[in-house]
Amino acid sequence: MTRFFDVAKIVLKHEGGLVDDPDDKGGRTNLGVTQNTLNRARIVIPGLPERVDGLNVSQALSIYQRLYWDACKCDSLPEPVDFLVFDAAINCGTGGAGKQLQRAMNRIGGDLKVDGAIGPLTLAATQAAFDSDSWRLLHAVTLERIRWHNDIVRRDKSQTKFLHGWMNRILTNADAVGL
Repeated sequence: MTRFFDVAKIVLKHEGGLVDDPDDKGGRTNLGVTQNTLNRARIVIPGLPERVDGLNVSQALSIYQRLYWDACKCDSLPEPVDFLVFDAAINCGTGGAGKQLQRAMNRIGGDLKVDGAIGPLTLAATQAAFDSDSWRLLHAVTLERIRWHNDIVRRDKSQTKFLHGWMNRILTNADAVGL
């Protein structure tokens, strides 16, 4: 549990507070939680507010853990891959984080189906790659995150205004894991 809180503090710094940018595809967001995510979370986590505006840090952390950390099986990923995948899940969705990890694994010699689901095969391949060459894996995961965001902008030029922030986030994470 300590590991979750350590990395969640870093993610919270990236996310900040209440944001309602009309160009943000996620819509109104507070502490990295969109209204749609909050609606999903309210089904499984009691006591959450109806609107993101009323979300506090403790509630955001419960959402982070249940819908992102646990969903991506971060407890089963080696450190610091767990952090990179978790941050990607918050920023790109759990499926996006899973696809980034699977593509990274395939770029360094894996043979995973890129479906976004972090299951036993992805976990085993990630651990093996980490044990073999952790730096190569961390670089591949980071590069896939960069590709992900560049692809968003390539498909939708209105998202260009977010690219600098996304790249800074990725670079900050790279520094945090020692790249």
